Amino acid sequence: MRLLFAISILLTSMQMASAEEEVLTPLQFQEGANAYEVEAISSGLSDLIKNTFQYWFSESHFIYPPRCSSDVSDCRKNLDFEINFETASVDLNNDEKPNIVWLVSEDNSTHYMSLYNEGGAEMPAISELAKKGVVFNNAFSNAPVCSVARSTIITGAYAPRIGTQYHRKMKMVQLPEQIKPLPTYLSKQGYYTTNNSKEDYNFVKENKIWDESSGKASYKNRKNGQPFFHVQNYHNTHEGSLHFNEAQLKKGLDSINLDSIRPFPYHPDTPIFRYTQHLYYKHHRDVDKEIGKFLNELRDEGLMENTIIFYYGDHGGVLPRSKGYLYETGLNIPMVVHVPEKWKHLNPFEAGTRTSTFVDFVDLVPTVLSLAGIKIPKSVDGSAFLGKDVKKVHLEKQDVTFGYADRFDEKYDFVRSVRKGKFKYIRNYQPFNVD
Repeated sequence: MRLLFAISILLTSMQMASAEEEVLTPLQFQEGANAYEVEAISSGLSDLIKNTFQYWFSESHFIYPPRCSSDVSDCRKNLDFEINFETASVDLNNDEKPNIVWLVSEDNSTHYMSLYNEGGAEMPAISELAKKGVVFNNAFSNAPVCSVARSTIITGAYAPRIGTQYHRKMKMVQLPEQIKPLPTYLSKQGYYTTNNSKEDYNFVKENKIWDESSGKASYKNRKNGQPFFHVQNYHNTHEGSLHFNEAQLKKGLDSINLDSIRPFPYHPDTPIFRYTQHLYYKHHRDVDKEIGKFLNELRDEGLMENTIIFYYGDHGGVLPRSKGYLYETGLNIPMVVHVPEKWKHLNPFEAGTRTSTFVDFVDLVPTVLSLAGIKIPKSVDGSAFLGKDVKKVHLEKQDVTFGYADRFDEKYDFVRSVRKGKFKYIRNYQPFNVD
């Protein structure tokens, strides 16, 4: 069994795809996984899958994910004709608007958190938030690396469509005239916008995007009674924090019981790897402590009942087969959203529940605009999953997400993916780039 698993992993990682020879090959990437990763590696893609996906896998269509309108996700509609989103453009006709906070951790997928996976890192502050919030089991970054993911998040546009898909870029790109960063829309409606502090955008910032964006940026500097949109970034789980020297390793192996650490089947089960995974879990707990402090400040200031809080990771983790790759461990990110009682009419989900609805980063801009009562521009590629006119019955049919991986530092790639329900197709347009 282990040999068969190793062979399938090897074949998948080689990514030797050809347009004439394609096969649907289920690959269960971890015990208890709810998805199968599919790679074009052999012959004869089944008629059912070919008929479902042939449009988007053609050379002319799949290189750039299709654009979605604000009322119907066109890209998703073509894969599931039952999806029929109502418009998420809302005007609250009310001077009062909710505060909105994003709490963002770096480089961590669902697979390493106990909230999603038994044996993962315990994060009590996030778990407490989830008790009265909504846990998204199928939230996705569209890209498995920071700058591309964050360029998607802040614009609501697929990165290959606007030229922001390269990490690292040779030069910044100009955004199309109709594409604006999220804070631009919010500021015009009276929001105080702050970011503490990572941006990492791949586009030229024309004019001022944020009221504050630095390591000292705070919503506390707003005017009295002014609504705010605040982003708080946490860096402890970033790959740069996972380095250690020989002395630290020896001390860890001598003093830490690593029996509870269970590497995934595609990772080496060695003392060094167990220590690495243990350290990664510790960084998760450190992030959770910082998040807990931030939430306590909101409570102490009496802001929790007027603040909608999102927690999410910016893309997959840093252990092998995740960051930089279009596997689930590179894209399937944790997301918890807490909507207070005062604003529950903007939440189509029940508090304290989980949902299998698919949401991804192009959906964040329209969702925040919907919550703020701001009309969603047609130029964004996503759809709102929260807001006054968003219906759960439509969201529950949402089961498609797109991914893209291009240059990652010195590593060149040209890879696209689509997941529909339990099946995932990955196409490598440059299979000679093997790593």
